[in-house]
Formats: sequence, C-alpha cells, structure tokens
Amino acid sequence: MRTWWQGTWLVATRSMNEQYRSRAFKLVTGLLLLVSIGAVTVPQMLGDDDTTYTLATVGDAPAELAAILGSAEAAGDFTVEFEAQDDRAAVRGSVQDGDATAGLAGDTLFTSEQADGTFPVLVAQAVMTIETSSRLAEAGLSPDEVARVQSVRPPEQVPVGRVDDEERAEVGFAVGIILYLALTFAGNVIATTVAMEKSTRISEVLLAVLRPSQALVGTVLAVGLVTLTQLLVLAAPLAVAAQVTDAVGLPAVASGDLALAFVWFVLGFALYAFLFAGSAALVDKITEASSAVVPVMTVLIVAYVLAVTVVTNDPGSPLSVVTSIFPFSAPVAMPSRWASGEVPVYQLLLAMALTTGTALLLVRLAAAMYSRALLITGRRAKLREVVGRTEPRGLTGA
Repeated sequence: MRTWWQGTWLVATRSMNEQYRSRAFKLVTGLLLLVSIGAVTVPQMLGDDDTTYTLATVGDAPAELAAILGSAEAAGDFTVEFEAQDDRAAVRGSVQDGDATAGLAGDTLFTSEQADGTFPVLVAQAVMTIETSSRLAEAGLSPDEVARVQSVRPPEQVPVGRVDDEERAEVGFAVGIILYLALTFAGNVIATTVAMEKSTRISEVLLAVLRPSQALVGTVLAVGLVTLTQLLVLAAPLAVAAQVTDAVGLPAVASGDLALAFVWFVLGFALYAFLFAGSAALVDKITEASSAVVPVMTVLIVAYVLAVTVVTNDPGSPLSVVTSIFPFSAPVAMPSRWASGEVPVYQLLLAMALTTGTALLLVRLAAAMYSRALLITGRRAKLREVVGRTEPRGLTGA
C-alpha cells in the first residue's frame, strides 16, 4: 500500500516528465541560460573602455592644470582630453552641445546638467590649488612652505545612502522583480494544468486511486520544481560571477541574497500555487482559467506594487515592515528589504514562519475546493459551493 507521499510523488513525476520533455520548457530554459551568461560576459567585453572626460578652455590649457589632471588620471582610472576654443562663448557652446564635459573660461567653470559631477569638482579643485600656490608665493612663502600648506588633506568622505549598500539594494530590487514574474508564470501554468485536467476528466481518473490532496499537491510540486530548475539556470552564472569576479557589478554578499531568494520562491510558490490551483478548479473549460485566477493575480500585483513603491523607497518605514512580514506580500517584498541591510533577523524569521503557516492552511483549503469542484461539471462552480456548507448541485449542474 502506497503512502501519501508515494502517491503524491507519482503524480509529480508524471507531470514533470511531460514538462521537461516539452519543447516550450527547452526553449524557455535555453533563453534563460543565454540571458544569464550574457549578463556575465557582455560587461566583461564592454568593460575595457576607459571613462573619458573632455575639458574645453580658452586657448591651450595651462600647463599646471594639465599636470594636476594628468596625475589624477591614473588614480581615478579615467582619461582627460583637452579642447582649445577661441573665446568664452565657444567654451560655453562646447559644453552646451555635449562636446565637452566641462569648460573653463577665466574664473568661470561651465558644466553640463547631464554630466557626471565628479570631473567638474576635480577641475575646480585643481584651479584652486594653482591659485592658492600663486598667492602663497606672492605672500613670500618659499616653495617648501607652499608644499607643506598644500599637503593638508581634506576630511575623509564617507558616502551615505538610503541603504547600507546601494549595489546590494539594486540586486534585491531585481530579485523581487524576478520572483514576481516567476510566481506569476508558475501560477498561470498551474491554473492551466488544473483546468485542463478537469475539463478532460484526467482528474477523475487520478481521484479513482488517489486522494484529492495527493493529486493537487503532486501537480503543484511538479510545476514548482520545473520553475525552480529554470530559476537555477538563470541565477547560477550570476551567483558564481558575484563570488569570483566583478564582471556583473554585483557585491559578493549578493550571492547570499540570491540563495535566500530561492527560499522565498519556495515559500511564495507554496503560498500562491494552491490559490491558483483552487481557483482554476472552479472552471469547466480551460479557456476560463485566466478569468478564474484574476482575484489571486490582483493580490499578487498589489503585493508587488507595495514592494516596489514602498519597500524600495523607504525600507525602514512602518508600512515597509508590515509589507515585508505580511504573508501575501512577504515573498516579493522581503528580498528587496533584506538587501537594504536594515532588516533584523527576527523579522526575517517571522515573515518566513507566517508565510509557511499560511501556505499550510491554503493546502488544506485548496484540496477541499479541488475535491468538491470536481463534482460540478457542465458549468462553472461557485466559490460558496466549494468552501462553504452549500452542497453542489450535482455533476451536470442541473
């Protein structure tokens, strides 16, 4: 006699074999692998180009200014090019047209609103250094004394952002988007599969030898493992690159965030998959599956919007905390908030516990909906008939 898990695994392996052998799975997985490899290799191919700044000046650039900027090139890993113009108006026009990054005309420094602000600041500091040296020499200081005055270093600059690590936060934001897309895609696959099995009476054959929970969990488990395989194909090259190279611009800690993302996919999938499956069991035709899951999709979309608009902008706000812990929004919100570095471990564990508990409750609810909805054919079942005490009106809906 088979155990519950053995019967469930039989359903799962049957569905997985069909999906793994399908042309759609091979095509989508191949595209995901190409995208992931491209994200690693393309930046390496394009990363050899040095940053180049252009300084426009009236006539040739002063030798002292060129020397100071030349010394900064090696330390800053950039190249400075000089552009000589006839007068002040020409310098301004060169910057305005985008031909020069900055323009120096007398005591005026022209900068572009779209340009990186680092280079104009460097030019301004160089001009100040030259002018300071000249005035100190005029005041009677010797070259050694001037050098000692210029050796004073500015205070150490410590960048402070909204989060501890901006690059890591960007990774968390991307993870949230990918999880949302994965949950949406997997949920629709489950809904289509459940609706197809009901409309073709395959589910009735399965229920002749299996419990409703076995048939439902087996189907959901199969789709989840297939989707997880595709996520692994997408993330593996990126995770390896994050550890061994900076080719993709990911901080090393991002690989840990990627691993945590898989945990959240499992939890989020377990939560939403049974909602999709239970909703799809209500339909009588496979073409009705998309409309049946609209309420579930609405909840998922609202959770995603909150993650993008609230959690990303202010990870420490009370609404962000609630959004990242609430079970139906935690799978897409907590990865983004966790990557901000502002989440206590207890909040992460609490969100996982609540999501897990809710998913277990939904398994029982969806199994009950699934078993009762199969008794109603010839029409679309009503929600109150499969979750309440109202008895179904028979197999034909009469």
